Amino acid sequence: MAYTNPSVQDFKDYFFRDFPYGTDIETTVTDPDIAKAFQQTNISINPGLWSSQGNYTTAYLLLSAHNLVMNLRTSSQGLNGQFAFLEQSKSVGSVSASFAIPQRMVDNPEFSIYMKTNYGAQYFQLLLPNLSGQVFFVHGRTLP
Repeated sequence: MAYTNPSVQDFKDYFFRDFPYGTDIETTVTDPDIAKAFQQTNISINPGLWSSQGNYTTAYLLLSAHNLVMNLRTSSQGLNGQFAFLEQSKSVGSVSASFAIPQRMVDNPEFSIYMKTNYGAQYFQLLLPNLSGQVFFVHGRTLP
């Protein structure tokens, strides 16, 4: 089924509290930033997994917000940027943090990348039920 992709204004309306929009590339999210995230979403979203325009739009916007945040993090690091895998534990002095990551996610790089932002985690939460299904086998044969 063919769905209509949201617009930059749709993104701003949906995430009206989440990002500072404007034209200053140093302090705000610009329309070209959102358009870049949309281009990346176009490559990776599968419209066939969504049952309605509304579900597709929500998924598209969440995945775009995930891409936007990842792009902004990358651009702020510039040449010093390094990809960081998900951490299971981290310690600094007497403070430590540990995250239990389900093995299904650790073993799948496509799944784990969504856990790098809250938007990606929300997208994945909507996506996962659409990736599971029932399989039935029926005995049969073809006639000559």
